Amino acid sequence: MSTQSRTEEKFSLALESIQSKRRIERVMEAANALLDRYTKQYEPEERLRLAFELIRRNFTEEVSLSFGDIFFTTDENNSGGESGGKTSFRCDIVGPEGRSGALTAFYTAPGSMGLTDSEWRDAMRLLAGISGLGVGGYVTCSG
Repeated sequence: MSTQSRTEEKFSLALESIQSKRRIERVMEAANALLDRYTKQYEPEERLRLAFELIRRNFTEEVSLSFGDIFFTTDENNSGGESGGKTSFRCDIVGPEGRSGALTAFYTAPGSMGLTDSEWRDAMRLLAGISGLGVGGYVTCSG
């Protein structure tokens, strides 16, 4: 391997690292914005709506969020888990008083934020966790 090839490879790795850091910073900004909105809203239903809208606008157009008798989805005809997205995500939401639900989403990289599949899954875990806390419960994610 020539010196120029090694230099180009190192430059490419450094550039990808910088771009990844920027994508992660945008995820953190979105999560912080959601938390800020939660401080102004005390109703679990409204907090879930805020989470759903943030995910739909910034992370994927294919998302469903349910909790008890609350249900938000971007596709009324597709609650069975089939999708055009290549990467799938699901977390169960467990809340107080026996209420439960799920956050299900599908993604095809690079999406509107340019996230890799792995970065997107991590972002979804973070947002699902915030959603679970917002209703007074927690989430369990598979995969």
